[in-house]
Amino acid sequence: MMLGSFYYKTKAKEALKGNWQTAMLVAFFSGILSTVLQVLQLVLLPSQMSVASPEAYAMELLKVPQSNWLILLAVSVLALVASPVLALGCNHYFVRLNRGEDLGFAGLFSRMGSFLKALWLYVRMFVQIFLWSLLLFIPGMIAAIRYSMAPYFLAENPEMKVSEAINKSKETMAGQKMNFFSLMVSFLGWSMLAMLVQTYLCEMNYVLGTVVGLAFQVWVATYQNAAVANFFCVNSKKGGVRQAFDDMFGRFEEMGMDQETLDQMKAQAEETMRKQAQARADDGTLDASQETAQEATDSNQDDQDLLD
Repeated sequence: MMLGSFYYKTKAKEALKGNWQTAMLVAFFSGILSTVLQVLQLVLLPSQMSVASPEAYAMELLKVPQSNWLILLAVSVLALVASPVLALGCNHYFVRLNRGEDLGFAGLFSRMGSFLKALWLYVRMFVQIFLWSLLLFIPGMIAAIRYSMAPYFLAENPEMKVSEAINKSKETMAGQKMNFFSLMVSFLGWSMLAMLVQTYLCEMNYVLGTVVGLAFQVWVATYQNAAVANFFCVNSKKGGVRQAFDDMFGRFEEMGMDQETLDQMKAQAEETMRKQAQARADDGTLDASQETAQEATDSNQDDQDLLD
């Protein structure tokens, strides 16, 4: 048994309650440069739909004024350089939101001092994922999942070295890759619905369809950011998975689940945590028995702190 995507989504919705407006602004402006670049490409370059063949489209591109290419080049470089640090600020905002602290819209710019580290981190991640992708699609996807928590570690600790953030991400994702994959897949339905709504509305009114479609996509991105940030909060903390299971079982008990089923699920959860600890041990991060014992100790200590 693993923590289902419903758990991370439930915690995300709880964190977003009363904070949707600011969170959507943070999610939107974290990718604003990429959005601007896409709009400029539509405005400054000829549409592929307006030409009959690739050769004709190439001829149309040759007619594009040099000034248009310079604008696109400038925005592309700006997006490449500035987007990583904005993404880092976005990650920081959503992690803090999951921990009950609202940084406000200013949270988006809270990691601007880590500009070079953010850029270097994303360059390294891109290169390593690309190299794995040269083998096959699946190794590349696994590599992307393995390194996915690195930006969150760097966002939480800007003093951390890029290599350390990558290594901590690899440690955290040991035994959690399928869990993370299922969480990301659970948002595909929302993303497809957003595209369908935009396509349908654009047929009636292009401006209306674009605005509504963009708003829907930003909503999905905000929801997903909050859920992934909660995934980081749970899995990066020692004893975090055990606490999450306890929280989930407590919710099931409140819903009236019978004790026998609950006991079976708890046994499955213990087995899952044992396997995850073994996966970390196989990766050389920690002895499996030590990690299981440490998680139990941390959980007990947190419970004691709450009682105190």
